[in-house]
Formats: sequence, C-alpha cells, structure tokens
Amino acid sequence: MKIWIITSWNDNLTLFKFLNKYDHQYIIYYDFLYRPYGDKDFDFIQNRVVDAVKFLKKSWAEKIILPPTIELNFLQNPKLLGTHQSLILPMFQTYLHNYCFKYSLIWKVWTFGDFSDIQIVQDILKQEAKNYILTDKQQNIKKFNFPFAYWTKEVPMWKYYLTTLSYSDFMVNKVIKFDMRYFKDAMTDTVIPLNYWYFNFQNTLSNFFNFKKIRFHKLEKIEESFVSLISRAKPSTYSISIYYTWPIDLLQREKKLVRLLARWKSIEINYEKIT
Repeated sequence: MKIWIITSWNDNLTLFKFLNKYDHQYIIYYDFLYRPYGDKDFDFIQNRVVDAVKFLKKSWAEKIILPPTIELNFLQNPKLLGTHQSLILPMFQTYLHNYCFKYSLIWKVWTFGDFSDIQIVQDILKQEAKNYILTDKQQNIKKFNFPFAYWTKEVPMWKYYLTTLSYSDFMVNKVIKFDMRYFKDAMTDTVIPLNYWYFNFQNTLSNFFNFKKIRFHKLEKIEESFVSLISRAKPSTYSISIYYTWPIDLLQREKKLVRLLARWKSIEINYEKIT
C-alpha cells in the first residue's frame, strides 16, 4: 500500500515508532517551512494540508495520514478535500471511538494540544459524540453523562522540549506533571492528546495518572487502530520518499528520524524539495 503522511514537526518521530514495522510505501510531505502547524491558525493549516494533498495526488496514494484534528475536521466536512476525502485513513478517529469513548465510564474527558487544536476541538468532539453509539455498559451506568463534559488545556511548549531536551529529562517531566495537575484534581475520566508528538511523553503521563481512575490510552492503541484499518492491504517493499519545503541539510541533521525511517538497516530514502 502507498501511504501519504502530511506532517510539519516531531509527529514523524512518534508515528514511525510503529509504521516502520509494516512493509508499505510511505510518502512524507514534510512542511518544514511552516512548522509547527500547532502554532498557526487552524484555517491556515487546513489550507496548507489541502495544498499538500493536491501536490501529492500525482503519487497515486491509497491512503493519507493527517494530524489528528485535521483528520477529524476533514472527515466531518467532506467538501474540503472533495474526491480525496475517501483517501483519509481515520486512524485517530478509530482511536477516539474504540478506546477513548468506549472505555469512558463517567464521560468526563479532557484534551490537551496546541493553539490550532484548541480552536476547533469543542465542535469536533461534539460532532464525534453524535456519531458514537454507547456501549451496553455505558447505558447501564446511572452516573454516566451524555452528552459528555470535558476540559481542554493548551500546552504550547511541550513540542519544543523534544528539539533541545530529552522527553525523559527530569525538568521536562516536572513541567508536564505540573500542567496535568489540574485535570487530576478535576477527576476527569479519559485523557486525549490532540497531537501525535505528545505520545512521546506517554510514560510520564501513564505514571502520573492512576489508570483505574483516569485512562490514558498509549501509542499502542494508535498502532492497533492503524493495523485494523489496513488489515486487508497487501504489503509491499518498504520504502520512504520525502518531499520537503526547506533546505535538505536541516533534514539530514535529524539523525534520530532517519534511523527510525531506516528501521536500523540500509534502505534508500529519497528526498525532493518542493519549489
């Protein structure tokens, strides 16, 4: 299967922790010029992604992986991508419905993300909730609230920790726990990151929250969602092509990303600058 991935930041480091296990052709649109998308206005990001899809349509991809809130918004508004809407791989939507919603027992959820995510998350979740069918267990719980109540927090600095610090750094973990304290005190039920790069901090989040009280579904569930969606796809030779919007020397410095893409063995990674 030929899969497009449209990205602008460290979400590649997260996604290829599991994508590199599966033999497919991956075509990455790496929008260095406007990174990170999370700091931009949502309408601006949406237009950038539409332009990226138009640029990549010559590659005849079978599926597209998009940033979470962009994916949900495009799935809810088919006219935005027109005929390309059917190519969207609903990976985050599957994660949201099959894990975050399904295992919520008191229906009090909280989300955290960047500026652009916070702009639209309320309307997005309301629409997703309308399309969600309650499980038998949820219907039988008297204290279950529907429609759900949720909290949202903007965490604009988290993504920058990964550029100069390790996500296991002591001070990074202290700051993350401080940001999460409010939601722990609020006794929310389920934690939902709105960007894939926040799963790099999943060990800190998991250790901070008691899973029996506050559920945080880790990257493994994103991987399970991906596998379930491509289960019928035929594997192909593993290959990587990268289209980028910034000088190649910056991309070549990201050695950790290249190692992840290469699966610790020698493969050919093709680069092409977008003019």
